[in-house]
Amino acid sequence: MATHTPRPPRRWRRVELLIEVPAVICTFVMMIHISANALLRAFLNLPIPNTLEIVQYWYLPLVAFLGFVAAQYRGQHIATDLIYQRLPQASRRYVLALVFAACSALSAAFAWFVWGEAVHAMEIGKTAGVSDVIAWPAYFLAPLAFGSLTVQFAVAAVRAVTRPGEDGHLVGDPEDAVLEAQMAADGMERR
Repeated sequence: MATHTPRPPRRWRRVELLIEVPAVICTFVMMIHISANALLRAFLNLPIPNTLEIVQYWYLPLVAFLGFVAAQYRGQHIATDLIYQRLPQASRRYVLALVFAACSALSAAFAWFVWGEAVHAMEIGKTAGVSDVIAWPAYFLAPLAFGSLTVQFAVAAVRAVTRPGEDGHLVGDPEDAVLEAQMAADGMERR
C-alpha cells in the first residue's frame, strides 16, 4: 500500500533543483544534438562527428546518475514489499533500517570500486572508443553518484529507526506511485 511522501521543506527545494535542473538541461541538449545529427545525416549527408561517443560517454551517464540520486532523494524508487507488509509492526522499522544500511554499504563499495576506475581512466587519458573525444571526466560521475547514494541510504536507515511512522518512501508498484502522485497533487490544490 502506498502512502504519501511528505514534501521536503523549502530549503531542500534548492537541493532538488541542483540535482534535477542539470539532468533536464542535459536531456534537452542531448535531444537537440541527436535530432540535429539525424537531420544533417539524412538531408545533407553531414552527420555531426562523434555524436554516438558524446551521447554514450557524456549525456547518458550524467542523466542516469543524476536520475538515481534524484529518485532516492525524492523517495521514488519502486520497492516490492512482499514480506515487509507481513512483518509485525514493531519490527518493520528495524528491518527497513537494516535494508537501508545494506544498501548504503553496497553503494559505498560501488563508490570505492568506481573511484579507482575513474582515477585510472584519468591517468591514462581515456577517450571514447577509438575517437579523440575525452571521456575520463565522466568516469567521476559514478563515484559521486554512489557516494551521494551512500549518504542518502545511511540517512534513510537512521530515519527508519528514529521516525518509525514515516515509511512513505515505499511504493509497491508503478500504479501506486502514479496514484500517490495524483493524490498529493489533489491535496496541494485543496490547500
